[in-house]
Amino acid sequence: MNEIDRPYNLKRFYLQWQKLNHVYEDYAKIHDLTYISMFILQLLDGEGTTQKELCDILYFPKQTVNKVILSFVKRGYAAMAENPKDRRSRLIVLTEKGKEFQKKVISHIEQAELQAFASLSEREQEVITDLWEKYTSICINKINGS
Repeated sequence: MNEIDRPYNLKRFYLQWQKLNHVYEDYAKIHDLTYISMFILQLLDGEGTTQKELCDILYFPKQTVNKVILSFVKRGYAAMAENPKDRRSRLIVLTEKGKEFQKKVISHIEQAELQAFASLSEREQEVITDLWEKYTSICINKINGS
């Protein structure tokens, strides 16, 4: 591959990545969610999750995660509970209404992703994952000046 093809392939990569992100955004809107709130909803469970855990997993700012959590509490999807492991933080716990909503919204996305991944051979699954990890690591190092 020559240097002229590299920008073309990178553009193809971006376009496919954006295409999928757009599908996620549209799906979230149908369910009166934002792209970010949909991914936060996916991570909440019956045992509770802290805001810090959500921020650490998703790499979203604390203020953004807090805004989503407060909207979930307001809509009756989540409640705040005492964290027995750390009294300085509170747990975000799905309510029954929240669990039903999560099942309705997230199960469809998860099934689609599982089916898409399963349609790849085991080798293709390894390759796509290995290359994504490598690409992400190199980008992070280059952006951070390493």
